[in-house]
Amino acid sequence: GITSTKILHSVYKDSKQNIWLGTNGGAYKYDGESLTNISEIDGLCSNFVNKILEDRNGNLWFGTSRNGFCVYDGTKFINIEVLNVFNDKEVWDILEDSKGNIWLSVKHEGIYKYDGNSLTNYSKKDGLLSNGIMTIFEDSKGRIWCGGLLGLYRLDGNRFENVTREGPWE
Repeated sequence: GITSTKILHSVYKDSKQNIWLGTNGGAYKYDGESLTNISEIDGLCSNFVNKILEDRNGNLWFGTSRNGFCVYDGTKFINIEVLNVFNDKEVWDILEDSKGNIWLSVKHEGIYKYDGNSLTNYSKKDGLLSNGIMTIFEDSKGRIWCGGLLGLYRLDGNRFENVTREGPWE
């Protein structure tokens, strides 16, 4: 017979201690007792979930392989108009920085910063050697780092610097 195999892309623990799983069959929430699936039927933008993040307001962000990302307030999916430019795009990673900005790595487009009102794109024009960025991180000094095709990068001012064996590390 035909079997369905789930692929696990991400695991996330929210502020209420729920465990969220991002799979190729939607998102799953485990509350310690039961497992609940949230899928396209429930309003999820795509069943191919790469990344899950809870922001400081308690909203859950789902980055997907097939249809950008969507935001869930715990009851319903909410539309953030300026972010609809990501429909039909692949979102690999999501980070909320210490200032409350949301950072998104988008396939073939580098990184976007959403400040709650507008988007800023960082790509090859801003120092990245490739627009294929797969992961984003903020260090203890508030600096944004990212990695992907052709290496590791750190944001210095409004430009990303390629980090090599020689640095910059400080």
